[in-house]
Amino acid sequence: MNRFSPALLWLSFLLSSTQLFAADTAVPAVPTAATPAQALAVRTAKIECPAFQKIATDYQTKFLAPMQSWSSQHLSKLGTKKLTYVFSGADIITPLALFTTADHFTLIANQTPEYTLTQEISGIQIAKECQTQTYFARYGYFRTNDLEGKDAVKPRFVKMLAYSILMSGGSVVKMDYLSIATSGKLEIRDNPAAVKPDGLRFHVTTADKRTVLVDYLRMNLSNSGLGAEPRLQQFLASHTNDTIFIKSASHLLQKNYFSILAGLITEHAHNVVQDETGLDIALFTQHYQIDSYGKFLRPHPLWHDSPSGVRLRDFLSAKNPLQPLPFTIGYEKTSGSVLLVGTRLQRSAKTN
Repeated sequence: MNRFSPALLWLSFLLSSTQLFAADTAVPAVPTAATPAQALAVRTAKIECPAFQKIATDYQTKFLAPMQSWSSQHLSKLGTKKLTYVFSGADIITPLALFTTADHFTLIANQTPEYTLTQEISGIQIAKECQTQTYFARYGYFRTNDLEGKDAVKPRFVKMLAYSILMSGGSVVKMDYLSIATSGKLEIRDNPAAVKPDGLRFHVTTADKRTVLVDYLRMNLSNSGLGAEPRLQQFLASHTNDTIFIKSASHLLQKNYFSILAGLITEHAHNVVQDETGLDIALFTQHYQIDSYGKFLRPHPLWHDSPSGVRLRDFLSAKNPLQPLPFTIGYEKTSGSVLLVGTRLQRSAKTN
């Protein structure tokens, strides 16, 4: 028996490839007068994974093309301009593919991006980033343990964000640092030393030559996180009034300790597009008319005892037959995946 695991062999292969690649490719020189944000943009947008083009092509064939074709028929009618993706991880490419009418994307998750990048980078680091992107291209979602480097090398999160943009065929034009003021207002900065950043803004040119903004904000979205930070609640109240997207969210919104976020979404969002890991179907149907797509027999094995999963199964089988979905969404499972498109039953009179 081979004493090396397939994962270790794959990492070794990537490492050897990376070392050959790195010998020929230098990180672009950053102008001496560049601001911190300009320097970060140059280093972040550099492709350092030697297998990147194949990874991107595999993803585009399996996911991107069918997503774009389907969304043009079923999601463009929402008229989304501002899309907020909670529990996003580093996944920028999925909302870019699904919401082609949007020009401002806000991703929110609990990973902290790097706000500076040095020129020093090891082959092992690059290999881990290639491996993480390969998994995403195969299954369409990131594993939190991979992003956080549990029991392994931690990939640079800002590189995962940039690779997600580049996989879509887009390009990073420039970057800014973001902070959320005590008033909940989003502020743009060029230097992370002035005020501790809460995230990053990518100025992106998409594959079809549109100019869009992609913001990534680091937040603890649980009740303990939002309850301790009134400014974050104020920010969310003013930035969730268009379309919310939820995918591969570990069923967190179905837990009592995420009730603040669930309340903000159902109070403000005009549209909610989610897989089975988003709002509990009992709460979802109170506020939204739902169109259902895909296939759903039961939750992912990790949540097979989930009462919310049982409620969703009963809802789909009895009240809301599913329409075809030509791609998988969310966690990979033999019982299929479902995408629920909710439009508000009665728009709130509150002005945001």
